[in-house]
Amino acid sequence: MKKQVSATDAKNNFGGLLEDVMVLGRVEIVRHGRLVAIMVSPREWRAMATGHAGSNPGGEANWRRNHMVPAKLARAARRAGHRRRRSK
Repeated sequence: MKKQVSATDAKNNFGGLLEDVMVLGRVEIVRHGRLVAIMVSPREWRAMATGHAGSNPGGEANWRRNHMVPAKLARAARRAGHRRRRSK
């Protein structure tokens, strides 16, 4: 079971967020309707790292390759965002 909370709710109720992560194993944090973070419990992290989580048969390295934004693309996105904000 997963739960979604807004970034504001996560910030204002961090203790409750930690409790939910411990109980549920995973909580998604959304900002303006877009997924921005996922908090997982140590138990869930170990399961992902060893390949025992539901859809992650390849372990942590595979998970990172499939789910992490490559550093080069992340830097480019940040630069584009900075340019956009300055031009307003």
